[in-house]
Amino acid sequence: MKKIVGVVTLYYPNVAEIVRNIQTYLPQLNKLIIWENTPESGSKIDKIFQLIGSEKVEIRGTGKNEGLAKPFNDVVRLAQNEDYDFLLTMDQDSSFQAGGFEKYLKLIENNIDGTVAVYAPNRGNISDLTKSFVEMRTAISSGAVYPVRLFEKTGLFNEDFFVYMVDIEFCLRVKKHNMKTVCVTSVTMLHQEGYAEKSRLGLSVNNYSAQSTYYIIRNTILTWKLYPEFADLTSKVSFYRYKVIYRLLKIVFETHRFRKCKAILLGLYHGFRSRVGRYDII
Repeated sequence: MKKIVGVVTLYYPNVAEIVRNIQTYLPQLNKLIIWENTPESGSKIDKIFQLIGSEKVEIRGTGKNEGLAKPFNDVVRLAQNEDYDFLLTMDQDSSFQAGGFEKYLKLIENNIDGTVAVYAPNRGNISDLTKSFVEMRTAISSGAVYPVRLFEKTGLFNEDFFVYMVDIEFCLRVKKHNMKTVCVTSVTMLHQEGYAEKSRLGLSVNNYSAQSTYYIIRNTILTWKLYPEFADLTSKVSFYRYKVIYRLLKIVFETHRFRKCKAILLGLYHGFRSRVGRYDII
C-alpha cells in the first residue's frame, strides 16, 4: 500500500462543511495536514480539530494567510523527509462522492506511469469516459494527487504566485519537463468556484472577493510571461472579455464594487510590471 499525505488549506471556512468535506478523503490518508490560513482572531481550528477527532490530523499555520504555494511546499518537504509516495492537495470547498477517493487512489496505484506528475479528478470538464485517463494541459490543485519523487525534477510550487494560478503554473512547468497532467475520468469531485448570484436585475454575477480578483488577473498575466505558448490569441481575448471588460461592466451589481474595480486595475498594472508575492488590496 502506497503512503499518501494530504493538505487542505482553510480560510474562514464553514465549520460543518469543512468537517463533512474532510471525511470524504481522510480515511484513505496516512496523514492530513490542515493548514490554517485564517488569522488567529477569526480561527475556529480548535473546534474543527475536535469535531474531526482523528490522530491522522496535524494542524499547521503561522497565524496569518500564507496563500497556497507556501503551505503546499511545506507539506511537500514533509512528504520527502518521511518517505511518502503521494501528495493530495485540497481546497476547503471540495469533496469527493461516497467511495470516490478510495476508487481514485486504486486507479492511480494500479496504473503508475512514470511520465505523469499530476493526477486530477473529473470536475465535469471531461465528457469522454471511454478512456480511464485523459491527458490535460492543466488542472486545479484541489483534488490533485502528485507522485512525491517527481518534485525533485519539477521543483516546488511557485511561491511568487501566492495563491491563484499556482496550480496552472505548475502544470505548465510539468509539461516543459516532458511529463503529463492527466484526468482520472471516472472519479468526480465536487468543487465550488466563486459564489455566483443573481443581481436585482437578474444579471448573473460572480462574487469573488476583491483580493481574489486581484490575484486571478495579476497571476494570469504573470503566467503568460513565463509560458508564452499559454497566451494564445483565443485565451487572451477570452480573458480580457470575461475577466476584465465584463467584470467592470457588471461590477456595479456586486458587493464592494469600488474595491473590486481597484483590484482589477491593480491586477493588470502589477501583472504587466511583474510584481510578485503577496499584495493586500486596501
